[in-house]
Amino acid sequence: MFKRYKNYFYGSALANSNIRPTNAYGWGFKFKKKSLQSLLISYTGVFHIGARIRSRILSNILNRKDYSKKELFDAGCGIGLSSIYFSNKFKSVTGEDLDPDKIKQAKILARDNHLTNINFKVGNLLKNKFTDKKFDVVICFEVIEHVQDPAQLLKSLSSILKKDGKIILSFPSKSFLSALAQKSLDHYSIGFSPAEIKKLSKGTKLVIKEKISFGNTYLAQFIVGVDFFIRKIFPILSALLFPLVYPFMVLDLNFPKMGVPRGYVLILEKS
Repeated sequence: MFKRYKNYFYGSALANSNIRPTNAYGWGFKFKKKSLQSLLISYTGVFHIGARIRSRILSNILNRKDYSKKELFDAGCGIGLSSIYFSNKFKSVTGEDLDPDKIKQAKILARDNHLTNINFKVGNLLKNKFTDKKFDVVICFEVIEHVQDPAQLLKSLSSILKKDGKIILSFPSKSFLSALAQKSLDHYSIGFSPAEIKKLSKGTKLVIKEKISFGNTYLAQFIVGVDFFIRKIFPILSALLFPLVYPFMVLDLNFPKMGVPRGYVLILEKS
């Protein structure tokens, strides 16, 4: 019964490689094949609340239709966890990031997981024509707050979108926690509201078709806030608490908003 869940969850691909990815908090764990840590990750995925909630939302969106003949572009892919996790849903996947070290690790991860439909490359998403291809789906998760010119980013992503394609965009809201995160996670912007994204996308013909929020309730916002501080100070404890608090975050997705959500996922399409 347990074998069916091996490599099933987001981030499980890390268990099949010998890399030491560094996250936004400045620390990372060394993964080694057949180690106890890697065995655990292979059955559970990564213990990161935000990444797991966003991947759950993205899974729900992509499960609505068949993308097996479509092409995906992962904008600001990092070490490629999303590209790899969703690669089985697409004909091909291209991941691009400004950091050559992250792209190097992404290529190792794809190789060690025997994936042949993924291409990772270094690139600047703010430059026009950073790629000659056009894609059916573009995902851009937790990237727009890192760039100096978010309007240019949306313009660039719109330019590589095929007719009837969609951009799935994730970003933090303008909250107190986002303001704290900005100081330590290399964010140019505190966060955005959907209305601000609509304004930034003016001239691109992008239309917001759907808005999904996460961290909706006060309890979820408290959990994310506590996890943020623990992850910076005592990351092992954050991992131990993950199985206890993650179910609350999943339930939170179905609750009405209380105050400002932690963040949003938007689906944008060209009009």
